[in-house]
Amino acid sequence: MFVKRIVLHNFRNYQDLDFSFDSLRTYITGPNGVGKTSVLEACYYMTLGRSFRKAEDKDLIKTGETEASIFLEYHSEKENKDHSLSVIIGTGYKTFAFDGEKVKSLSKILGHLLAVYYDPSLVFLFKDEPAERRKLLNECLSQMSPKYLYALSRYKKLLKERNSALVQNYDSDVINVLRNELINLSYRIVKDRKDLISSLAKPVSSYYQKLFGEEKELKLVYKTSSPLDDDQESFVKNSIRLFEESKSLENMKRQTLIGPHRDDLCAYLSSKSLQAYGSQGENRLASLSLKLAIRETLTKVFEEEPVLLLDDVTSDLDDKRTANLLKSLSDKGQVLVTGTTIREGFEAYEIDETDGKKITRRK
Repeated sequence: MFVKRIVLHNFRNYQDLDFSFDSLRTYITGPNGVGKTSVLEACYYMTLGRSFRKAEDKDLIKTGETEASIFLEYHSEKENKDHSLSVIIGTGYKTFAFDGEKVKSLSKILGHLLAVYYDPSLVFLFKDEPAERRKLLNECLSQMSPKYLYALSRYKKLLKERNSALVQNYDSDVINVLRNELINLSYRIVKDRKDLISSLAKPVSSYYQKLFGEEKELKLVYKTSSPLDDDQESFVKNSIRLFEESKSLENMKRQTLIGPHRDDLCAYLSSKSLQAYGSQGENRLASLSLKLAIRETLTKVFEEEPVLLLDDVTSDLDDKRTANLLKSLSDKGQVLVTGTTIREGFEAYEIDETDGKKITRRK
């Protein structure tokens, strides 16, 4: 998969940008704050319809303007065909189109453009709150399966309804109806998360060893309050039992205590918790390894290499780790990297410079 061209209008600080990528390896450089990350952000927006940064849609619109737009052309190697994706973003609305035709819902653009991102904030991934790690799982699985996205969206809505019913002390029959619906949705969410983490196990440890340069095993562990039964009937039966066991505590706290909204993804390095004992460098390489493993998993599912978006990835890596990273990416699809300083090893990359208004190719 290869992004060929991106056109931005009133997106972040870019009033009008029309830029074509001519290489599978691109390094976008420039001073801090001029909009290097914004280019990657716009690319990723066309995968899931949202930013990878903690930003609302209104924050993406250039100050003083009412709408922003993104137009992106990409080539699918699997289909051997070019496609386009576009979006108009306003305050409280957004409208997507695929190959020039308006789509009715966000789900209709999922699975077209595949991308995986890394940004420096992910150094804290395994030290942050569990919600950040659930978000990562959700982003990956939503690209892989519109059914997962539907189940997740429906689950969030019903969870809110059930928690509200608990607070307002609704009749137990109503609360149990909502419980049963949540459980059935939970089955798909939990099973897909469990299967994903299982598929990531070998590649994430392999990438960590390549990046770190030492034989250290990085292990992922899925923690959930839900049953881990593969059979749906058993899952439902055991979930009801768990709900009954937590009923008193649930009534006291007035919130749903069982379900995938409480899941967590934990990491262990040589049997020690990365969250508790890992250094900042170990956490950085672990989160980067996880992203590379996710890309590999998506490639197997879609039979096409996702675009890899690496924001300021080398700023906190030493020369050895930078060289290890570049070596691990040498034969993998399109890679877009940003940074203020160009380190050794990027000789094969096309170098582009941005001043926040335009991007200029360095000769």
